[in-house]
Amino acid sequence: MKKLLIASTALVATAGMAAADVTLSGYAEMGIKDNGTDTVFHHDLDVKFALSGETDGGLTFGATIDLDEVSGGIGSESGPHSVWIKGGFGNLTMGDTDGAFDWGLTEAIIGSGIADDHEHAGYNGNGGLDGSNDGQVLRYDNTFGDFGVAVSYEMADAAGSDVVGLGLRYTADLGGASIALGLGYQENDTTDGVGISAKTSVSGFDIIVNYSDSNSIDHVGLAVGYTMGDLLLAANWGEFDLGGGVTSSGFGLVANYDLGGGAKVLAAYGDSDDIFGLSLDTFSLGLALSF
Repeated sequence: MKKLLIASTALVATAGMAAADVTLSGYAEMGIKDNGTDTVFHHDLDVKFALSGETDGGLTFGATIDLDEVSGGIGSESGPHSVWIKGGFGNLTMGDTDGAFDWGLTEAIIGSGIADDHEHAGYNGNGGLDGSNDGQVLRYDNTFGDFGVAVSYEMADAAGSDVVGLGLRYTADLGGASIALGLGYQENDTTDGVGISAKTSVSGFDIIVNYSDSNSIDHVGLAVGYTMGDLLLAANWGEFDLGGGVTSSGFGLVANYDLGGGAKVLAAYGDSDDIFGLSLDTFSLGLALSF
């Protein structure tokens, strides 16, 4: 890994790109998972390239891309990628990035699992309408002290409609505790949605509450986590209410232990009840390795 980083730096230097930087990082998983039917081995690998530079006038710019090698070692696919530029005017990002709705809100989930079992049938990633068209999101965001604001736009493709979004953030240090509030709004020609979230951290505890209403579908989520040294224990719950007594809900449990040096032991469990009344239990256990 170090040799590769040195080689990348050398290539940038010889290309004469002053004040430019190319970095490479990686993430890998190995362990077992149960999908509710079978228990199988699991491994995954993610490689991220981050490129950055600076203009003579002080503007910084860059791009990121994740290369995700699928389990089985046969195919590979391009993961999230975006290009950005920032300066005194704020930040401008284009690509596979969060819309302002997602940017403003905090997801009701804490901790990690190698198979993301804690992302159950009641989990909401706050993605909203992102990706409704070709996935090319343009987002502007800026921070003013404790406040942050973002606006986003996804242009309509042949079969879709324009998506616009607004996100607001407020963070504060209360002396021994902190609070983060979020508000998001997003709409296209046929659908609109609004969401709010709140997170507080105090004495090793993290508590997150998230609520959204999109196209008459209500969602509420709650997550609680406790960190004690290298150990993190967390639980989350969420439910979608589609109206007429139809719901999709679930809860997740997480235990993470930091071994140091970028290695962690991850255990996760998920319990789901979907809109068809079917129940599913999943779990996973393994190592997560950051490079």
